[in-house]
Amino acid sequence: MDEQRVAERALELVRVPSPTGSEQAAIDLVGSWLEPIADETDEWSVSMSGLEADPAYPGREVDRDTVPVVAARITGNRPGPTIVLTGHVDTVPVGDVTRWTRDPGGEVDGDTLFGRGAADMKAGLVAAVEAFTVLADRGRDFAGELRLVAVPGEEDGGTGTLAAIRRGWTGDLVIVTEPTAGPDGLEIVIAHGGALTYTIGIEGRSAHAAKRLEGVSALDQFWTVHRALRRLEAELNEREQNPVMTALGLPYPTTIGVVHGGVWASNVMERLTAEIRVGIAIDESIEEAEERFERTLREALAGDPWLDSHPPTIERTGAAFGSSSIEPTHPLVTTVRGAAVEVTGRTPSLVGAPYGCDMALWTRVGGAATLVYGPGNVSDAHAVDEHVSLEETGMVVRVLVETVERLQADGAM
Repeated sequence: MDEQRVAERALELVRVPSPTGSEQAAIDLVGSWLEPIADETDEWSVSMSGLEADPAYPGREVDRDTVPVVAARITGNRPGPTIVLTGHVDTVPVGDVTRWTRDPGGEVDGDTLFGRGAADMKAGLVAAVEAFTVLADRGRDFAGELRLVAVPGEEDGGTGTLAAIRRGWTGDLVIVTEPTAGPDGLEIVIAHGGALTYTIGIEGRSAHAAKRLEGVSALDQFWTVHRALRRLEAELNEREQNPVMTALGLPYPTTIGVVHGGVWASNVMERLTAEIRVGIAIDESIEEAEERFERTLREALAGDPWLDSHPPTIERTGAAFGSSSIEPTHPLVTTVRGAAVEVTGRTPSLVGAPYGCDMALWTRVGGAATLVYGPGNVSDAHAVDEHVSLEETGMVVRVLVETVERLQADGAM
């Protein structure tokens, strides 16, 4: 591994702005790294209209016309598993720059890379590229095929990964290099929840503020809905039995993110809309979670005199993040864990995550055994002064190389 190259590329990629919907330059940069070393490099764009017609279309949070993707492969001299290393180039917006004490456009201080996307997940993607590069330089005396897939659109549902899968760039085994560092070092994510976004509309009846009792406040009705949402959240979480998910405390949160209501301070509020995020359990599909949530919310509100005659609107909006899991005894899990012990001297914990990521699409649509392992802590993702350790990034490179070599040794799973 070339540690200087890893540091330089991670900084270079962070310095290419790539908020969701504007990732072409970052995809081009990754493609320029892959093209000289791969047996085949494939860079293409897919129209959003084509993806929107796909039955697995996850939705989106931003308007865009095309989805650019780059993928590459090296092929061994005998049959074996197809292994995919993958990550996304898109980031959330920087936000209020004045709150940053470091350059959100990228800077290095000692071992630490700062900047938007450093942890989520440009360092992880560079680690995957470096592992691919190291293995490409070692010849083709191995079983199977190694692929590198760099995608956009993860932050708004996974359109880039869906595009890659539909073009045939999936595999038998997939490692997503999203950040998985915990308090005691790097961990392996073997399960994660998903999320749906809804907009709920609640009707009231307007009246002069001085005649409040003649109106019906949509805000008062919202608290009834809010209590129902909290009850449904508790019931969903109480049903979960998977230990890596129950260890999270609240694996499937319901969060009210945006509330709008009212037109005038001297009016009783006649309408309110709330944008909410609800969880998807690891044992249910997006469609099952959608049916379950809408049905149980309406059941929970039944019997309320006002809401029975003025039922709230419940509309799916934005992106949907699926859930997924892999058995802790799966060979991919045990191989990554064994490689991590070899490289780091410690056994990484197997954990669950409360957030969605592209693991679900690789598993549920791509049909691949998938896990998440990469540098950085998700607590630093999307945050002010987002950062990642370059030493940890290099450690992930070594674990990935060791993992792939073990999987390719005899082509058996």
